[in-house]
Amino acid sequence: MKKLIVIPFLVQLISCNQTPNCNAFVDFYRESECFLLVEKKYWGTRGNLAMEGIDPFTQKKCECNEQNRWWANYRKEINIGDTIIKRKGELTFNIHKNDTIISHEWECDGKTFHPDGTVKSEL
Repeated sequence: MKKLIVIPFLVQLISCNQTPNCNAFVDFYRESECFLLVEKKYWGTRGNLAMEGIDPFTQKKCECNEQNRWWANYRKEINIGDTIIKRKGELTFNIHKNDTIISHEWECDGKTFHPDGTVKSEL
């Protein structure tokens, strides 16, 4: 009986102490792209950020639906009429408002990254 209690405890302890593999995520997040003047926003159930609107460069209808928690962290900062800019190859997520630009650099495991994927600073 003691073995059954110890095994789940050890599994939980080990999984809580794992750190993310930031290098693996760098390439994933750098490949995403979104140019969108937000007309409609909705949130999925898995922490994704989904919006519809117009591409400010092509003036065509489009949508951005990213299933990652990085962009979704900023969903409360995004309003109808804001422009979202996330360029492929960069690690910066930008929210353009009428009078300001909010720029979020990607962070992982206490480290902030430059757009090229190198570590900018550590906590």
